[in-house]
Amino acid sequence: MGRITGLAMAALLAGLTAAGLEAQQVPCQAPLRLAYINSQLILANTPGRAEAESLFAREMVGFRAQAQRLQQQIDSAVTEYRRTSVVLTPAARQARETEIGNLQQRAQTRAQELDQEAQQREAQLTAPIMRRVNAVIEGVRAEFNCAMVFDAGAQGTTLVTADQTLDLSPLVIQRLQAAGPAPAPAARDTTAAQPSAAPPAAQRPAARPPQLRPQQPPPRPPAQD
Repeated sequence: MGRITGLAMAALLAGLTAAGLEAQQVPCQAPLRLAYINSQLILANTPGRAEAESLFAREMVGFRAQAQRLQQQIDSAVTEYRRTSVVLTPAARQARETEIGNLQQRAQTRAQELDQEAQQREAQLTAPIMRRVNAVIEGVRAEFNCAMVFDAGAQGTTLVTADQTLDLSPLVIQRLQAAGPAPAPAARDTTAAQPSAAPPAAQRPAARPPQLRPQQPPPRPPAQD
């Protein structure tokens, strides 16, 4: 989705089994009947995909706001430590450093939890779309009696050239659009984490919540005479 394609590519051909291709326009030829699709093209034209991506992006604003607040707490604690450390006793400085270290650790843990929640939410939004895409691809494969359907749009695929009559993508897209969008999950309640207003589209952050900066102990002040 910006971003949904990450999970989509891995799931796109799940469940496809062997069968064959016979119809008025036959993309596969005996003895082994093969065809291919372009998963990226199909996903770009799948009903409901754009809406799911938009919903995911809006919800990620709340995830990012939480992560940013955690980082601001750390920055504020470090700034205050630097401002007051020269007047603190060695024991007090050690206590403050320990406190800041614990705060950094808690923030790192929460940032990891937010990232996992974002991945789970992306999978939840992607699942109904991918089930429908897979079902249509399998239906077309069975209808045309194809033994295999390859994905020319998947990452890592090397397809130098192919007969365009073997491309099932246009038919898959046509049937997906005729069926309409899959039922989308309800919007997640993120009002507690949302800022007062979402940023403009041009400034909207990436889908994933940001990872907090690596934990580093606050700098020690110069030794006092």
